[in-house]
Amino acid sequence: MDNAWIFFTVIYSFLKGSREGMKKAALKKSSSAEILFFYTLIGVLLVLPFSRSAFSLAPIYIFYSFVKAAVVCTAWLFAFAALKNMSVSLYGIMDLSRMIFSTMLGVFVLGEDFTLQKAVGVSVVIAGLLLANLKKSTSAKGMTAPILIAALLNCFFNAVSGTMDKILMQYMESSQLQFWFMFFSAVIYAAIILLRREKFSVKCLKSNIWIPLMSLSLIVGDKLLFEANASPDSQVTLMTVIKQSSVIVTVLTGWLVFKEKHILYKLMCTGVVLAGIFIAML
Repeated sequence: MDNAWIFFTVIYSFLKGSREGMKKAALKKSSSAEILFFYTLIGVLLVLPFSRSAFSLAPIYIFYSFVKAAVVCTAWLFAFAALKNMSVSLYGIMDLSRMIFSTMLGVFVLGEDFTLQKAVGVSVVIAGLLLANLKKSTSAKGMTAPILIAALLNCFFNAVSGTMDKILMQYMESSQLQFWFMFFSAVIYAAIILLRREKFSVKCLKSNIWIPLMSLSLIVGDKLLFEANASPDSQVTLMTVIKQSSVIVTVLTGWLVFKEKHILYKLMCTGVVLAGIFIAML
């Protein structure tokens, strides 16, 4: 079972990839504020029955969980800003750039080895990312520099969160981190809604099935990811490369659900990315 963390990371990646399409679909019926608040609130209710040990956690680690929630909430806000003006498939490929940030953090913060085969794998993945951005999609006609920056900032903050996961899971149980992370996320989004005086309604839960589905996907995916981080054999740099397999789901979702164009080209770029993942894992 030493390699179970690889299996957990792969399943997390596919669940994460499915959420990008769900976010895009949810935005058609609800505001980002409604989605983010109810998304996390439902998550709190789902994990609450399994979180008894969370209340015995040392205050310092509860605070660190709050910091993680703030980092992820910032990432999600940037993600929704980007998704409003970007195709799902292109967003999924752009999201691969988080690998660059995660690799740097894994090497310089966690002191992980950066071998030659990892370097080659990362380089191939970056090549796939650059190729994807050479093809302009008609569905991205509203693309601007701020939107691209929002997508990159989302990647950066997610990379910071992934590094925090590896550190925190040395001192916490997955159920403890998951509960406090979801709880603080819901509190932060509620505060944002109140400060901005944004409108939101509980009725959106009846008309927008994507919100509870996203929440369920998040809970299952994060549980697996936290367990993977808890393994002493797991490495953030390698986990980050494996996570890029989520692009398969986002590209196929863009094609099958949102009828996006240039899919064959994007699939070719995805193939390049997967080749890089394979090389890094050799």
